[in-house]
Amino acid sequence: MAGGDLKEIRRRIDEIDENLIKLLAERLRISRDIAVLKKKLGAKIRDEVRERYVIDRARNLARELGIDPDFIESVMRLVMAQMVGEEKLHLGGVGVWNWVQQAFRDYPAQMSVARVMFKYGLRVLEDGTIACGNIRIPAVQIAKEAGVDRRVVDATARRILNNRKLREIFENLEPIAYLKGFAQQLGLGVIEIIPEDASRPGILEEVTGVIAKFGLSIRQSVTDDPHFVPQPKLTIITDEPVKGKVIEALRRLPSVRSVIVY
Repeated sequence: MAGGDLKEIRRRIDEIDENLIKLLAERLRISRDIAVLKKKLGAKIRDEVRERYVIDRARNLARELGIDPDFIESVMRLVMAQMVGEEKLHLGGVGVWNWVQQAFRDYPAQMSVARVMFKYGLRVLEDGTIACGNIRIPAVQIAKEAGVDRRVVDATARRILNNRKLREIFENLEPIAYLKGFAQQLGLGVIEIIPEDASRPGILEEVTGVIAKFGLSIRQSVTDDPHFVPQPKLTIITDEPVKGKVIEALRRLPSVRSVIVY
């Protein structure tokens, strides 16, 4: 009987998770409409007054429902940061990524492949195949990750090889040995920082300064390029799990929007 109850509870959790993801997907899709409207009105992407209202409303609702307001605020800040990133993408990139987007402007499916390649450090070889280092990756696997047909992967590789600027990037991408996925199994700590403005200088110095003050050693630091991903993060792997005092000190930094600890 107990086993049956557990199975039913897990089924309900799966159902709730599915609904949550569908609602988040709908919220992110709205970012395209918001971006278009803001561009037409000449409005800024960030609206601090609106953001404060959303956070306050979420915290009040959390209290009414008996949920930790700090937890809900962290979730909402994560969602809003992703929304801002999506809006920036719809309005057009900046710097190097701007002309990458322009090169794929009329080929959104190929753009999805390019994003997958950049995310995983996959490069194009001279013969048009895509590789992780020197290990060739089947086009069907890349297509599955990008949500496209495998022929789109081949077309993306050809477009890259025929464009000098694109080749300079996508022939030289490299993967890294990222510790995040198994850090907990090794007894390490994982901190993800979502900054207020990822393009502002000095964020890494501020964050690592706080961590060092508490006597933690950093095993790895990985930063997303704010010009290439919608929601850039700074991920810090520490030599031991992170305590609450460290988290609170990081959250007090003016450059930090949200802190997620694993």
